[in-house]
Amino acid sequence: MRVQAAFDEDGHIIALAEIVAEGDDRLGVRLVPCADRKLAELTVPGECVGEPLAELAARYRVEDAPEGARLILR
Repeated sequence: MRVQAAFDEDGHIIALAEIVAEGDDRLGVRLVPCADRKLAELTVPGECVGEPLAELAARYRVEDAPEGARLILR
């Protein structure tokens, strides 16, 4: 499962939206960046697939590294 995350400079997740593949019957949501937020597309850890996105945001933060952003435990 992949998500789009909006996060601040400290990696705290502000919002998450599941990335829905084209052709899927579900409605997809896209986040819009603002001046003090970044966006990244991330892979959700296997043990978290199917959990509510709010729980994922509460347990993880985004590490914005030169090789790419990733979710890490707080």
